Amino acid sequence: MSTTNLFRLLLLAALVFCSQLHAQNLVPNPGFETLSGSPTTAGSLNLATPWQGLNASPDIYSNQLSLPIGPCDNVNVPYNVGGYAPINVSGNSYAGIQIDPINNYREYISVPLSVQLIANELYRIEFWVLLADSSRFSCNRLGALFTNNIPIQSGTGVINFTPQIETANILSDTGHWTLVTGIYQATGVETYVTIGVFRDDTSPLFQKLDLNAKNSGCSSMDNSAYYYIDDVVVRPVTETVEITGDTIICPGEVAALYANCNVPFWWSNENNPSDTLSLSAFLNITPTVPTKYYLNGLFVTDSVTITIVPAPYINLGPDSMLCRNDSIKLDAFGFDVIKYEWSNSDTNSYLYVRDTGTYFVQVENLGCIASDTIRITDFLPNPIFTLGEDSTYCFYINDSLTLTAPIADSYFWKPGNEITSSLTIQHPAFYSCTITRSNGCTSTAYLDVAEVCEPTIFIPNAFTPDEDGINDYFGAFVNNVTSYSLRIQNRRGQTVFYTEDPSGAWDGKFEGSVAPIGVYVYRLNFTGLDLEGSKVKRKILGSITLFR
Repeated sequence: MSTTNLFRLLLLAALVFCSQLHAQNLVPNPGFETLSGSPTTAGSLNLATPWQGLNASPDIYSNQLSLPIGPCDNVNVPYNVGGYAPINVSGNSYAGIQIDPINNYREYISVPLSVQLIANELYRIEFWVLLADSSRFSCNRLGALFTNNIPIQSGTGVINFTPQIETANILSDTGHWTLVTGIYQATGVETYVTIGVFRDDTSPLFQKLDLNAKNSGCSSMDNSAYYYIDDVVVRPVTETVEITGDTIICPGEVAALYANCNVPFWWSNENNPSDTLSLSAFLNITPTVPTKYYLNGLFVTDSVTITIVPAPYINLGPDSMLCRNDSIKLDAFGFDVIKYEWSNSDTNSYLYVRDTGTYFVQVENLGCIASDTIRITDFLPNPIFTLGEDSTYCFYINDSLTLTAPIADSYFWKPGNEITSSLTIQHPAFYSCTITRSNGCTSTAYLDVAEVCEPTIFIPNAFTPDEDGINDYFGAFVNNVTSYSLRIQNRRGQTVFYTEDPSGAWDGKFEGSVAPIGVYVYRLNFTGLDLEGSKVKRKILGSITLFR
């Protein structure tokens, strides 16, 4: 920031300040409450020690005074020579100064600070002013001057110093006290502060309030701007410059930024960082692209970047109809969505619906909201078909079975995921087929195919257990049995072999020795299922010849 801009900011007494530090007040007797005696005449400011008037004679007003001597000496509170003027906050006293634009007459009040100001440190000066009812004029340029000694006033004229704090506004309120305030960076030699108008009659802007004489009874009021002064404060401050408010917005939304600071400030942005965007404590902006904004204090700058978050995309599709006895999945999922809320208060990313009606969803990402509505207007007919009743089939005897679905737009079989209109199966399983018609509605039929075959038995009538690798064992060849036993006996009725294993076979030995050549009888018991799935039980008796 240029030196000129900084000086201009230091002089802006009417700026809005967001907060103030309540450090020690360096002004003794700030409200003029401590008096060495009761004022009885005008020009008695020096009773408010250590305040001093200069060559002109500023006044002290108090509700402790004796009866006034003359009309210009009425220094009572709240009614006095200037009219009605109550205390600003509390207490008994306040000061008064006269500025005469006709005769270039100036009154000043000055006080030594309790400590010398520190170089480069910031200080806030503030005081309250009230224009007297009997003033003929009001003016601006009322200010405060910091010096290393009490200023010297030549006669009763203007002190030719430029005050560090000065109001540009005309102070014309006779009903309410007005705050004059500003920030000053010390050079390190200041020990006094003086309040008054440090301009000659060509510089202040005087405004005449009444062309006729006032009724104060004091003729000097007829040519003057007369101001009461109360509660003078000089405090050290640590510069606070901080931005709070919205930093993430949706497209087209307004971002509201707030200046939290205790010094004069100005807003700018990265496009024109040296240009003043606003002097208001609140900044409302609608950027279309991410933009950085600056809050510039006297020596400290804070910044924030406004980020624009795209609104979440949501599309439930066009209004549609629902297949009867079916449901439809409404999907509002978005990768950036963190919150879902359906019209039935469901908070999932999806919603299954089975009835006609209007369905609404609202989604939200990082603060941006979008919504969509879909209407389910009617029901569509579903295709109806069957693959037949659950059945049994013998793949051992017949190689395959063909299942056929009715005419449709598409087919999907399970468990093999085939997409043909018919399916040839060769194994027992639980089969299903889903068909889809041109209206988009689907239907599924199921068929459980179990394999059931009647038992088959083959029994040879001779074997040759001579260990030549050919026909060395005797046993039955069986299929589709659920239980089985084979017993072989010799002519004496002795059991030479017994098994319940359908794959078991006799090796032609008895009790560890080679059985003799001859005829042996057998008994075969088995159970199974017939083609209808009913249990059957059978017994076969026969003989077998052992050759060697």
